[in-house]
Amino acid sequence: MKKIMALLTLAMIAFMPSACAQAIGDVNGDGSISIADVVYLFKHRNVGLDVGDLNCDNAVNVVDVVYLFKNYDTFRDPVVFAENFEMDPHWDEGYCYLVDSADNKFVLLKEGATDPEIEGATVLNVPLTNVGTVFYCPIISTADLLDNAAVYDSLKVIPTSYVKYSSELQTRYDAGEILNIGSSSTMNYDNVVASNPDIVFLADWEKHDVMEEQLTANNILSCRCFTYDEPTFMGRTEWAKFAAALWGDENSEVIDEYFQETWQKRNELLRTASTADDYPTVVSFSWSSSKDTACVYGAQHYYSRMVNEFGGEYVFNDIPGTSSNYPDKETFYERAQNADVCIMKVYTGDEVLTAEDLLSINPDFANFESFKNGRFYTSHRDYFIQEAIDPIGYMDDYARMINPELFSNGDSDLLHHTKIEPIAG
Repeated sequence: MKKIMALLTLAMIAFMPSACAQAIGDVNGDGSISIADVVYLFKHRNVGLDVGDLNCDNAVNVVDVVYLFKNYDTFRDPVVFAENFEMDPHWDEGYCYLVDSADNKFVLLKEGATDPEIEGATVLNVPLTNVGTVFYCPIISTADLLDNAAVYDSLKVIPTSYVKYSSELQTRYDAGEILNIGSSSTMNYDNVVASNPDIVFLADWEKHDVMEEQLTANNILSCRCFTYDEPTFMGRTEWAKFAAALWGDENSEVIDEYFQETWQKRNELLRTASTADDYPTVVSFSWSSSKDTACVYGAQHYYSRMVNEFGGEYVFNDIPGTSSNYPDKETFYERAQNADVCIMKVYTGDEVLTAEDLLSINPDFANFESFKNGRFYTSHRDYFIQEAIDPIGYMDDYARMINPELFSNGDSDLLHHTKIEPIAG
């Protein structure tokens, strides 16, 4: 009987669409996402959770059919989560159309392809071979993800503060193949001009407006990437698609698969979080020694939203927006001291903090319930690197810190955060 059931199970699996390398929403596994997938899901509810549980409530039912009906157009769009760039790939015709965060238009044109002549668009021949950037994400981070010699070859002028995170970049910098662009606040224009880059990538700071003006005066093209303004972690992660397109269609395909895997993992974590019996209160913050108080983000910031998505209740949900806020110490303590979970971003100091290190930053942390109960966590100093090149691990950390009881090994094997063990006695 067991053998017969096993054979029946194998037969059923053979007719089910596989989620492996399959775009989310492609329920029938035909390589496209359309109304046919809605019909398929309506008729076949026995698909796996990873395929059919599109609203991530840990069940496959008619709610998912309705969800797919309302969202299948979104699922098949080149950009699903990111709100600060547009992308329209036509690689089969030899080009990809991009719009950056400041509405600058670009056509990335493959060798031998015909320019589609899009009004107002600057044409760039891909793969790009001479690139500059003042930020790690998304240009350098995507190069690290691709780990491709030709891609690394194109990075000519970057902040050398990031070189130490990549042995490949360190080798090239030591060999004089990469020049220092300066930092996100101060640009070394002499090095930029000497590199003569095809394009320089800037972010959203006001100082970058000045940089753009200076670059334009030197006839150097710039592109604005407001990566950190994305309201969701997946939106921030999706900027890798934007960067990968600069190096052509083959690299775009690699990043598309990477993004689908990340999306699948995010949905898996959401399903796990949906099984929690309660929602712990969580405070996510950094500590400013100069201001002697905490810095917290508004409820729409991707850190805050990640807390709420993965089964927690962010204690500053009443602060709107995505910007940094510095509540007075009394207000912060009123909410944070009794929070079930504390997640503290660390910018300087040792890579891994101990309880003693933490109390040297602020002795009052000793009065926090999370500190006493072993639910106080700190990020590593290079968190901005790790969340860009390992978003799966970073999301997994958040889910485990918020609801460790839902996972094997709980919060004992965090990848990018340190669990602060209570001081004995």
